[in-house]
Amino acid sequence: MDGVDGGAVRAGGACNARQAGGLGARVVEAWVVEAWAVEARALVAGALLTLHLAGCGGAPAADPRTAPGAPADDALPPNVILISLDTLRRDHCGFHGYARETTPFLDAFAARSIVYERAYTTMSWTLIAHMSMLSGLYPTQHGVMESQTALTPKFPLLAQRLAEAGWDTFGVYNEPVSWLDARFGFDRGFASYVGSNDIKDAEGKVNEALARVRSNRPWFLFVHLFDIHSGDLQAPGSTIYTPPAPYDRMFVADAPERLAGINAFDWWEVAAVGATPEKREAVTALYDGGIRYVDDELRRWFASFEARGLLDNTIVIITSDHGEGLMQRDALYGGHGSFYEEGLRVPLLVRMPRDARAGERNEGLATHVDIVPTLLAALGLAADPRLPGRSLLGPPRGAEEWVFAARQDDRAAIRSDLKVVYRRDRPVRLHELDRDPLELAPILPGHGREAFFQRAEPLLDHALTQLNGYFDPGEAATAEELDDAAKARLHGLGYGGELGGR
Repeated sequence: MDGVDGGAVRAGGACNARQAGGLGARVVEAWVVEAWAVEARALVAGALLTLHLAGCGGAPAADPRTAPGAPADDALPPNVILISLDTLRRDHCGFHGYARETTPFLDAFAARSIVYERAYTTMSWTLIAHMSMLSGLYPTQHGVMESQTALTPKFPLLAQRLAEAGWDTFGVYNEPVSWLDARFGFDRGFASYVGSNDIKDAEGKVNEALARVRSNRPWFLFVHLFDIHSGDLQAPGSTIYTPPAPYDRMFVADAPERLAGINAFDWWEVAAVGATPEKREAVTALYDGGIRYVDDELRRWFASFEARGLLDNTIVIITSDHGEGLMQRDALYGGHGSFYEEGLRVPLLVRMPRDARAGERNEGLATHVDIVPTLLAALGLAADPRLPGRSLLGPPRGAEEWVFAARQDDRAAIRSDLKVVYRRDRPVRLHELDRDPLELAPILPGHGREAFFQRAEPLLDHALTQLNGYFDPGEAATAEELDDAAKARLHGLGYGGELGGR
């Protein structure tokens, strides 16, 4: 029962809950019927019972299907690939209407997937977003909102849940950025959790992991790719985004020349002084070039996966941890879009085995905390009542249900028609997303203080009632201190305040 607080499961002991979920209470989505479930339920239930008993201290009989050299079993539950494309802005994807051909591969992949039109991250910062993505908890629950905190060991990450249920688990993350280091707890549950330098290096690490896949066990692969993100802002000649050739000239032929001599660090951290329309166009073109570069690399990856039959019985989820501001509102490029839609709204694709439900466009409100409950349900594992999210394969949220983003005291509550930005439980900005989807006309206290609070406070109270009703896993743990080299790398990438724990 590694990583599970046995006293926190409200539906009885953790072992009993998992055993019940593995047998009589398996919540399997409708798509499963067409694929593996009809012939596999009895066999998989027995296998899961064996694994659950092992995790709960029982003495199960040996399972011949997991012995070395055992024959492949076509009735295994699905594998899972979860890919996070750091800093991929939703409205710069072709499958969400972007005019440039930044994502031809992902556009084709979206046609084979369920596309979630209203998906949100839990914060426009890599650390917070990924902790929510992999724990299934909102930031105010997991508490990992600064560089000195780590997830409490009492609550399991997705890899721990799947490893305990019998999946082989592999993780590949971008090591130089350091926000997904083991020091925060991200390695928990992974049989292999390795860092990579860039997407080329990650490809080799992914193939090494897939070479270890066993034909008699399902597997989970998590991949974090950082190549779309801004580069080293303090490097000589930095142009903020630095895609390799020919992608640096794909959308604006002279983009690098237009940005010659700029102070990239100041443009990111202080103010983009001298950012003429021509230079802003060049910055955006370089950002888009980075997206296209990653898209082309993923095309090769997935062609190889298909050729090896790795996708035949695999759920693939592709998303982003957050978007990007691109100086859309502020006088600088940093901040990743903050609490605005360009920062919090993310692409989210879920491709089911054999392309079941391909082409669906889901308009319901979705969030990264839904990924864990979605996979628990899709894989036939017991639901965890402590999780605030819901399966993305089931009914959508109601019109008055909220999703949340947070970074320390600065937070946002979002529902289908509204967004309330607040600080220390006090509203500071209200967006009517149905009327003003681009958030060009926010409602502010200065527009009429009494009227603002009369409207915003009841909305926030309603949202906080929902948020405060969620499970509290306890205080976050203390993370090991970042070393000086890691701090220098992060500072060069534009992470300043994040290093101080503010």
